[in-house]
Amino acid sequence: MNKTRPALLLITASLIPVIILAALMGRFFIKEQQAALDDDIRGRAATLAATLQRELKSQIQLLSIVADSPRLDPPIPRAAFAETARRLRDRVPEWEQIRISNEKGEVVLSFPPLDPSADTRVVDMESHDALVRTGVALVGNIAIGPKGQAAFALRAPIQRNDRLKAVLSVVIRPTIVTKLLYANGLPGSWSAWIVDGRDRLVASTGAPALAGNPASEFATFSGQDFGAATLKDGMELRVAEVALADTPWRVRVGLPVSDYERLARRATILLVTASCFTLLLSGSAVFLFYRELRARNREWESMANWQRMDALGKLTGQAAHDFNNLLMVFQSGVEGIKRRRNDEQRVTQLLAHMSDGVARGKAITQRLLSFSRRSNQGASQVELDVRLAELSPLLRQAVNDTILMEIRVPEDTWPVHVDPAGLEIALINILTNAREAMTGGGKVTISARNVLDAATEDSGLEGPFVALTISDTGTGVAPENLARVFEPFFSTKKDGGSGLGLTQVHSFATGSGGAVKVASLAGHGSAFTLLLPRSSEPRAVREDSASSANLPRTIMIVDDTPASLESVRLALDGIVPTIFVAAGGAEAIEILDRHPEIEAIVSDIMMPGMSGIELAEEIRRRNASLPVVLMTGYSDRLEAGKEVGRPVVPKPFKVEDLAACLDKAKTSVAFSANVVRLEIPTKG
Repeated sequence: MNKTRPALLLITASLIPVIILAALMGRFFIKEQQAALDDDIRGRAATLAATLQRELKSQIQLLSIVADSPRLDPPIPRAAFAETARRLRDRVPEWEQIRISNEKGEVVLSFPPLDPSADTRVVDMESHDALVRTGVALVGNIAIGPKGQAAFALRAPIQRNDRLKAVLSVVIRPTIVTKLLYANGLPGSWSAWIVDGRDRLVASTGAPALAGNPASEFATFSGQDFGAATLKDGMELRVAEVALADTPWRVRVGLPVSDYERLARRATILLVTASCFTLLLSGSAVFLFYRELRARNREWESMANWQRMDALGKLTGQAAHDFNNLLMVFQSGVEGIKRRRNDEQRVTQLLAHMSDGVARGKAITQRLLSFSRRSNQGASQVELDVRLAELSPLLRQAVNDTILMEIRVPEDTWPVHVDPAGLEIALINILTNAREAMTGGGKVTISARNVLDAATEDSGLEGPFVALTISDTGTGVAPENLARVFEPFFSTKKDGGSGLGLTQVHSFATGSGGAVKVASLAGHGSAFTLLLPRSSEPRAVREDSASSANLPRTIMIVDDTPASLESVRLALDGIVPTIFVAAGGAEAIEILDRHPEIEAIVSDIMMPGMSGIELAEEIRRRNASLPVVLMTGYSDRLEAGKEVGRPVVPKPFKVEDLAACLDKAKTSVAFSANVVRLEIPTKG
């Protein structure tokens, strides 16, 4: 039966094209004539659109050159502007009015001058706001002016030092577009019209007086690229629509449907006849195909489920092993402290072991999360020369004393935009692999270089990147295994390693918007290169001494988990004089209303009812100057790359980590409160 189903499906499917081909042979000449008419419509619409595009582009280019002229460097004297505008109008008579407006849309200079009683705001604010938002020259929509005349504007930014100073606009009557329509040589029975982004009529072959009105007053059009339209006199048209590049304008050209229907009626008879035969066969083929597809999908799903369960079993087994080791450290520490409460030296030693266990558990959790991370959550600017110098002692621990480690990162290396914790884990994983490949000693070199265009290193990337290379003199990787080193659970270690270290490196690199490359020569060593995106922010200013963060004197902790809430309170007890606690967002708001002296809020993210993110938003509405720090062990919203607008400290954390986040929150609210709005200076 398994062989009969595919054979029956193949026979049924093969009969369908035979019948369709027979019908197509009869319709071939008819369709050829119809296609010629359609191509003619499209060709004329495309030609008209290209002509109009060239005209508008040349006007925009000229306007942009004028906007970049030193004569328009702010502040612009009114007399100098008037003289410049007068000369431009003499050379470009289509420019009826030349204006300069500020970011709010207020016309500050105009030639000819505006009527003192007229409104000084730009008529087409939509295009004006679009230019202010993007900084790109554009063509505006058609609009009806104060005097009832239709016109459209070309706008270009006046930018100095990459900052928008003003907007230069010229107002043009639609007659220039109407002339292009008539110059296109359309047949007498055809119609053509041009609409803007709001579907208003810019120009038309039959009703130039309707310019500025809704296009439906000339013709109702339905479709996209190719459709139908009905003129106001009732004539139906077959219409091709072509959009202009870099502007929402569209050109529509149509011919009467009556010229087209004569050919369509002949084709209908052949189409109906062929459809009757193909419908029956198609239904049979779809049924057989659907049944076959379901059978194959069941097989594929079964195999995929088995693979997922196998991978999940390996991952959970490894995680359980690591965490059981950590739990053993804590269990031993708790029992030891119970037995020797008064042995201060012994208690201090046990607490040190437990503190080290917390750090190891946090590292394991970060490593596990990095495998499924869907975003570059926690990314910030990292200066590699500074960061690697700080991490040097930690990285040195990843290799043994028989291995020489050298860090060569030039001071002019660009900052990168990555997750610092993810970078640290990736480096440790690569160095651990290098150590295991150099059992007899060797050398590891960490170097960095700027890459102006990452496409030269990886075809899937483009733009500026930094290449961070970790090379070793170990045994290398066999050629047949080189393509599999980043696969989950793939390992060539004799001790049966987890095979997840390099998988995390790959997840970190791709999650950061970059890539990782590996090169190896068996017996001579390997080189892993992380391509990391360049940060758009400038390098941080070096300070001679860093001031220690001061915790506020009054703080409120919000967490729905009692044990976690009490742990944070105990960590701050004795450091912060006054501590309020709340088991949820609603309770936190009530406490905040009763105690306005609270200086900062530390809240968990994942809470029932009101989440920490929602609580932070409510506090911002009530008191925007109150700093809020969010804490979490895991948040699906953060992992999905959502912005929460507040500093986040991951659990478990030290008091120093919390203090740093509180400083960051204070700086953020202080910056928001000191934003100054800049105005464009003008001279009368």
